[in-house]
Amino acid sequence: MSQWLDGEHRTRREIREGDSLVLLALWRAVRVFRVLALVYAVWSVWVRRADMQSFAGALVVLALLGGWTAYLWQSRRQDLRIHLVELVITCAAVLSTRWLDAPQAAFGGETTVPGVWQAVPPTALGLILGWRGGLAASLVVGVAMVLTVGRFDVEPIANAGLLVMLGTCVGYGADVARAEQAAVRRALRKQAEIAERDRLARTVHDGVLQALAFIHRRGLDLGGEAARLGVLAAQQERSLRALATGVPLPELEQALGGPVDLREALKVAVTGTAVLVAPEEPVDLGQRRAQEVTAAVEAALDNVRKHAGPDARAWVLVDDLGSDVVVTVRDNGVGVTEERLAQASGVGRIGVASSIHGRIADLGGRASYLFGPGGGTTVEMWVPKDGG
Repeated sequence: MSQWLDGEHRTRREIREGDSLVLLALWRAVRVFRVLALVYAVWSVWVRRADMQSFAGALVVLALLGGWTAYLWQSRRQDLRIHLVELVITCAAVLSTRWLDAPQAAFGGETTVPGVWQAVPPTALGLILGWRGGLAASLVVGVAMVLTVGRFDVEPIANAGLLVMLGTCVGYGADVARAEQAAVRRALRKQAEIAERDRLARTVHDGVLQALAFIHRRGLDLGGEAARLGVLAAQQERSLRALATGVPLPELEQALGGPVDLREALKVAVTGTAVLVAPEEPVDLGQRRAQEVTAAVEAALDNVRKHAGPDARAWVLVDDLGSDVVVTVRDNGVGVTEERLAQASGVGRIGVASSIHGRIADLGGRASYLFGPGGGTTVEMWVPKDGG
């Protein structure tokens, strides 16, 4: 009873470690089969004792197999190394038939000293290595059976064929059990992930998402800079909602480092301060490039707010030329001259030189100012799409 309870405890522990319940049951069956096969081998040798060449030698072989059976029953080892040793022991016991058993058994191939015990290593190795391991082990034992007889004959070949079928089928069953166990583990892991995501979604929905939605509504109501914050809050709300619910959205992919739609990035920069005119199709850029272009546009719009006059309006135009993207910031303010830009750069005001020209140049592009005779200023930024 104590051994059975210990086995039950071991089973639960091994299941927790990821073993298949089917494989554990098969290993128990192998342990029992090893004992029953030994009992049958002892009975078989006993009934043939009068005809055997060395009955005492056969008893020594069976005693060794009995000690090995007791060791594996107690240790319950399931590692490859110990069962390769068992394969060697089994082949030696089979070959001993040639010198110990009755001549009819030794050279006729009817039976061997270990008898059906010789089927144990193919079964065990099949459980460890799958059908390939079971096939290889059964072929090795089959070769030992043929060598015992000394020739290819019907009896050893037929017995070897049975071993091949046994080892291969048991190994195939072990492969199927492992595949099914892996599928069950994946399903349980997925179920746990869904449950945890649902729990987080409830927590996020009750707090963060509602706060972001409120910021979005109030920002649009207030207008101006608050409207920009509202648009940014709405974008973060969509990304967080996608993460919580598991629904893939472009915003979520962008957050993970994928390509960024420049139109969406510029919406935050121009809301409340300018009008965005962009293509209907996405304008994809690498994340760093989109961030730098957006920062340059924000710098240009900041110049419009500071220097173009209180009544000035601005427009941001996006053109996708295939290999390049052109972003144009145009205003109808009081205008600026090239000499004034050079003077501002000379006294350390780096808004144009660094925030616009420098950013675009670092991306391998170019930025240029166009000055109209009737006022207004246009900043044109050419940026290649290739790059990080």
